[in-house]
Amino acid sequence: MSDRKASDKNSVVIAGRINSPGDLALFRELRELANAAGYIIVGEIIQKRKREDPKYNIGRGKISELKKLVEDKKPLKIIFLNNLKPSQAYNLAKELGIEVIDRYELILEIFAKRAGSKESLLQIELAKLKRELSFAKEYINLSKRGELHGFLGGGKYAVDSYYTYISSRITKIEEELDKIRKIKNMRYNKRVEVGLYTVSLAGYTGAGKTTLFNTLTNEKGYVDGKPFATLSTLSRKVKLQGYPVIITDTIGFIDSLPESLLDAFYTTLRETIISDVILLVVDLTDPIPEIRRKLSTSIDTLLSLGINISKVLVVGNKIDKATGEELREKEKLLQNTGLEYVLVSATKRIGIHSLVEKVVEMLPDKLREKIIISEDQSRDLLEEILEKCKVISFTGLADRRLLLEIEGRRPIISKIKARSNNPQDALSARAL
Repeated sequence: MSDRKASDKNSVVIAGRINSPGDLALFRELRELANAAGYIIVGEIIQKRKREDPKYNIGRGKISELKKLVEDKKPLKIIFLNNLKPSQAYNLAKELGIEVIDRYELILEIFAKRAGSKESLLQIELAKLKRELSFAKEYINLSKRGELHGFLGGGKYAVDSYYTYISSRITKIEEELDKIRKIKNMRYNKRVEVGLYTVSLAGYTGAGKTTLFNTLTNEKGYVDGKPFATLSTLSRKVKLQGYPVIITDTIGFIDSLPESLLDAFYTTLRETIISDVILLVVDLTDPIPEIRRKLSTSIDTLLSLGINISKVLVVGNKIDKATGEELREKEKLLQNTGLEYVLVSATKRIGIHSLVEKVVEMLPDKLREKIIISEDQSRDLLEEILEKCKVISFTGLADRRLLLEIEGRRPIISKIKARSNNPQDALSARAL
């Protein structure tokens, strides 16, 4: 009996309207999202219907089924697959006598539970308030028409007051995020100044980005296999075949992610936008239709952010769990994107060497030069070279000088060359 009461606290019914059999994948994903939020699903209602009912979203016949399910299972709330208009959410809650939320609000719940940094908390609150603002606008219209009595216990005036409060809070949060953005911009500029390359991991939620991040950086980022384990960016400096690189793990994508969520997480997603190389991680354990759907969603999201697709390297992950023929079929799917790709297993470290080679090959603006540094220059300058460049070779010369062949970002190499070589040394280095 005690177990039943405990489960009731988190029990939900999920419901939704689909247009085609392909939409069933979104319904399966809704189950995963509900589980990630800590809910126990005790019932489901699916309606195949192209046009939404203006009052309830689903048809009135399904409302009767939902009523019976609510009476039998007594869930905490109902979660809808479809984004609900304010009037539909209000009508459903009134008709069913239970809280009703949609997929958007469910994602926000997961975000709120998993957020750690001040920035991610502010971004989640901003997305939530923007959603509530659109609801408040419609509540004002409904209250003016007399269709929404006693909202917030005070009718129209309470709605107007609430609308004003939300607008004010949104402005304040945007100002705070703008300050964070400026600080991050300074950090990004500093990275470029010191010659560091940047690589970001992107992809559909649950593809294994954080596991790959841990493998590339020897970190221990949080992994639990559930959607949106990563909300705040995590960056680490590493050397990839001698090149200094900042690798960043970022938030996962999801199908039909509302634009307001993308806007709210701009400061987080900007890590991806400014990266030199983007690793688009794909879970190859998914069925082919799922890979196609998730890959398409991820590429569309990157394009919507204004990212140059030539910077993208597709990483087919979890190849240790795919059979030979199945893997070949899935590899063809990656080939058909027209993008560069590699196959890896982040957990088993299979294909990681090939991945690193490909990343290094894609690093832009590389310049190789020979320089000579003297003994009085060597300590400070050598430390700078080791931090900012790849050293190809070095040779001891007469008069306690060193000849180095180095490679890195063009502006950095030019600055180091200017500091190290006098005109005669420059001629000598080229000759050698």
